[in-house]
Amino acid sequence: MSTYRIQFGKGVAVPDLAASPKLAEILTVEKKQEDWLLVKTKLNDGELRKLITEEYNLPMKDVVLVSTHIAFGAAAIL
Repeated sequence: MSTYRIQFGKGVAVPDLAASPKLAEILTVEKKQEDWLLVKTKLNDGELRKLITEEYNLPMKDVVLVSTHIAFGAAAIL
């Protein structure tokens, strides 16, 4: 499972992803804020972004996903 912060564009209402049967099957909303969500999913960022934009008819520019995964291997060496 991967965790992503989904940031929505200015003026875009944050959709209730858990209310969509299609999305509810593949993700869990961990936290909801005014203009972003934190979700866990089995999908990669590209697949999830495409699904959200199609499901809610949003332009790609209004949906930005950022992985919350932290790679400790390289950082530990520095």
